[in-house]
Amino acid sequence: MNTGLIYCVLVTLCLIQLVEIINGTSCPCSDPGLCKPIQNTSRKEIFVFSLSNHSEIWSKYDWSKITTVVMTGYINLDLMCHAHKNGARAVIIANYPKANMTNSTARAIWVEKQLQLVKNNYLDGINIDFEDAILKNETDIRDAYVMLVLEVYSAFKRLSPVYQVTVDVAWSPAGVDGRYYDYVNIGLFVDFLFVMAYDEQSQIRGPCIAGANSPVYNAVKGIKAYHQLGILPDKLVLGVPWYGYMYTCLNLTNDDVCFIKHVPFRGVNCSDAAGSQINYSSMKIYLPHSPEGIKWNNVTETPYFNFKVYNSTYQVQFDNPASLKIKFQTIQNLGVRGFGMWNADAVNYMDNSTVGIKERTEMWGAFPSF
Repeated sequence: MNTGLIYCVLVTLCLIQLVEIINGTSCPCSDPGLCKPIQNTSRKEIFVFSLSNHSEIWSKYDWSKITTVVMTGYINLDLMCHAHKNGARAVIIANYPKANMTNSTARAIWVEKQLQLVKNNYLDGINIDFEDAILKNETDIRDAYVMLVLEVYSAFKRLSPVYQVTVDVAWSPAGVDGRYYDYVNIGLFVDFLFVMAYDEQSQIRGPCIAGANSPVYNAVKGIKAYHQLGILPDKLVLGVPWYGYMYTCLNLTNDDVCFIKHVPFRGVNCSDAAGSQINYSSMKIYLPHSPEGIKWNNVTETPYFNFKVYNSTYQVQFDNPASLKIKFQTIQNLGVRGFGMWNADAVNYMDNSTVGIKERTEMWGAFPSF
């Protein structure tokens, strides 16, 4: 046996592997096939946001449901491998500064940076989460935002037609929070829009009172409004909240109207900023203080409860598996691409009690199976 030849081959292979690592092309998965992007571009979606960069958390997601996981604030190659093994996409989330929106050079640099992040980490695409106000008279910024989305879409699809490009949008296109975007043209350059059907009390224009975070009638109204603009339902994914709001009631009436303090937001004097966000798993901390327990609003089709601690009265508005199922069943009839949530870590994966397991199972189980 020619030991010199064997040594030469081994050195060559090591050098090739070193170059691959330097160039970000060495697959970290046990099966190199898992580093290839997911190919299916037409399936229905269960689109989830993951905030926890810990395998003991995301490994316990219900991967039988998930089609896309958005790594929010981190990139984890183990999660990419795990997602691909379960047939799900793994994508990054990214925002772009409004101040640089009209700067075409800055946009090009940003787009290339996002593309390299996806390519070098064997990911499947990008979710653009831009939520700044664009006022009616800011036409240059509005047009530049469309150009940004177009530039992302063109660059990603040019590299791989199966890369996924999505954009987060408000629950309605009717200028929510001052977001007067060109939704029609944005909709041309995405695989779908993620419609954030939550934080719907961000601008309370009537009496300053606590309200549902995600009433079903707004979900219907918003999806229909996007459709009326000419955006096909198959390009819309409805996002729901796995969290609620706890409000301090300045006064709680006998019929459960909770008056809250005035906290302005984007030109409106009252908003849900008067409350604080609470993850679904945290509800049970406060519920024992509620003598009447969970109640149901038949108009919004959502649960709520009141409780008192010392001399303060509170109202918690939230969603649970029952309210989520109503939204899913109602909106599914409108022909949407699918559903998703903010965020997957709002339930406690470390609670292995009967209650904890039941809580996780029911929340994930509320999603339809596609």
